[in-house]
Amino acid sequence: MDGHTTGVPQGPGGQNPAYRPAHRLHLSTTSTTPRPTTPSLQTMKVNGYEIAAGADLAGADLTDSDLRNVDLTGAWLGGAVLSGSDLTGAKLVGADLRHAICRSTVFVEADLHHSNLWHVDLREAQMRGALLSRAWLGSARLAGADLRGADLSGAWLTAADLTGTRMGAATLAGTSLIRTCMREADLTGAFAGGCDLRGAVLNGAVLRAANLTGAVLKGTALISADLSLADLVDVDMSDAQLDGADLTGIRHDGTTVWPAGFIPPPSGGISDHD
Repeated sequence: MDGHTTGVPQGPGGQNPAYRPAHRLHLSTTSTTPRPTTPSLQTMKVNGYEIAAGADLAGADLTDSDLRNVDLTGAWLGGAVLSGSDLTGAKLVGADLRHAICRSTVFVEADLHHSNLWHVDLREAQMRGALLSRAWLGSARLAGADLRGADLSGAWLTAADLTGTRMGAATLAGTSLIRTCMREADLTGAFAGGCDLRGAVLNGAVLRAANLTGAVLKGTALISADLSLADLVDVDMSDAQLDGADLTGIRHDGTTVWPAGFIPPPSGGISDHD
């Protein structure tokens, strides 16, 4: 577990130096997760802006717009305002939305694979079942967002605010959650195998029946968190804060690393390893 990285390298302005805006890249438009086929609006105009794959919509005001099923693959939406808009089923593969404002925006079942959501305001956004694998969400504001059933595998959420976020049954395999704030977040039944939660704050969070096998929780704050029935096999919890945490029925073994002097309850519960 010492082989884990320390997060995404940062360049000037907090941007990953290896990342280039999506509208300058030739990215695959094929999602890694199959999606139901739905009608797509190839080209349309909203508030005078042309909505299409690869469109330049930087700073566009698209507040309260109906953008269901639109194809914005590789579009440039930096600083755009999408608050209150409905992008259910929309395709935003490789789109660049850095610094966009998306408060209460609906992204249900939207495809945001490999998109750039750096510093995006997604407070109270509806993102159930959204595909966010390999997306960049560093320093994004997601407080109160609904990410139940979303796929965030391999995504980067370093220093993001996920306070009170609903992430039940979400996929967080290999996700970077270093220094995230996840107070009172609900990750019931989430699959978070191999995720990196170093320095994250999950005080009062619910991780009941979550699969955390192989995850790194060094120095993670889990005060009064609900970890009942969680799978903690091969998890590094050295220096974690577990005061008042509910560890009823957790699964662990000799590969689980506990804080110095901490005596865990007997291993139990149900695991995928059984």
